[in-house]
Amino acid sequence: MSVCEEWCNQQACSRLRAKLPVSDSAGFDCMTGLILKQVEGRRELDRFMRVPWKLYGHDPAWVPPLLQQVKERLSRRHNPYFDHADAAYFLAERDGQPVGRISAQVCQLVQEYQESGTGHFGMFECENRQETADALFDAGAEWLRQREMKRVMGPVDLSINDEIGMLIDGFHRSPCVMMGHHLPYYQALVEKSGFRKEIDLFAYYKNVKEPFSDRIEKIIKWAVNDANMKIRAVAKKDYDRELRKVLDIFRDAWCDNWGYVPPTDAEVDHLIKQMRQVLDRGAVLLSEVEGELAGFIVILPNVNEYLRDLDGRLLPMGWLRLLMRLKFSTCDTVRVPLMGVRKKFQRKRVGAAVSLALIDTLRKEHMPAGAKYCEMSWILETNSPMRGILESAGCERDKVYRVFSKDI
Repeated sequence: MSVCEEWCNQQACSRLRAKLPVSDSAGFDCMTGLILKQVEGRRELDRFMRVPWKLYGHDPAWVPPLLQQVKERLSRRHNPYFDHADAAYFLAERDGQPVGRISAQVCQLVQEYQESGTGHFGMFECENRQETADALFDAGAEWLRQREMKRVMGPVDLSINDEIGMLIDGFHRSPCVMMGHHLPYYQALVEKSGFRKEIDLFAYYKNVKEPFSDRIEKIIKWAVNDANMKIRAVAKKDYDRELRKVLDIFRDAWCDNWGYVPPTDAEVDHLIKQMRQVLDRGAVLLSEVEGELAGFIVILPNVNEYLRDLDGRLLPMGWLRLLMRLKFSTCDTVRVPLMGVRKKFQRKRVGAAVSLALIDTLRKEHMPAGAKYCEMSWILETNSPMRGILESAGCERDKVYRVFSKDI
């Protein structure tokens, strides 16, 4: 190696160690050949989105996401999250091939409703090399520090109301719709980069053909007869107005929960539009106690079962295959992504009865034809009342997702 080449490598390594903003220039590690850069332009964004295809090729549980949906999630023009947030995307490459990625984001609503000074990381994918993970986390942390963040938490992809948490237990089963899937070695990469556990989120699983116990049936019967409780489905002809009622209950039921950030009206409209066809195949139920709205539950068919062979593409014929499957096929599994009971009924007998009656009515009257299993996710590890209700109803903990954090 010439003196000139050695000097150039020393300068590149010094620049990387100094953690200069990646937007200034691509970071280069002379020892490993790793190049780290902030994503700019459509071509680099496309490479960023396709990183999972490089890592999950031999994982039978992985379901390729629809690239169009990922693109819309990352787009400032299409995702209303960016009305109150900012984000940067970083890509790690070696020998011209992508080997990792990460996002860093700051949400103003998190600063308002949760802990000020906390930024998020998300979209994390990485080869099984610690130096690659460290470089990605360092790049994200530097971007967050430049925006006066003191702490980083994640993974959050991108909003706290989207996919959050890293799968650390339950790799045997493919993820349900709108839930994440990760490689088993990710947890070690994150922890060796200095992160610690923030909180765990659970996914519960139940065979919907199995009846409730006599004890649970008696509680439900008491609520229907003595507490004057009624369960009804949301009127699909008046979907938008009815879903606003669901949102009102959600805000009341969840406002004291860990990580709660209320979705904006624009985010709700975007989600309804995005999930319209899936919601049409699912169900939304409301519970009333003495004529007052007390709780709700949402069920979605696990459309991930339809996506595996599409390889993330809707063109040229993927969209038609997906449409036909949504219209005519059945899913083995459904997911309950949202459920809530108003605070005034929580930690009371009637509140538990509301939850159980919603689950029971869903199981008996609104389960899509052919469905065999239901995943209820995610449930906070600290939400002991809901965990107790689900476990008493015969649900078993199937997956664990972990949120990590560290000071920066």
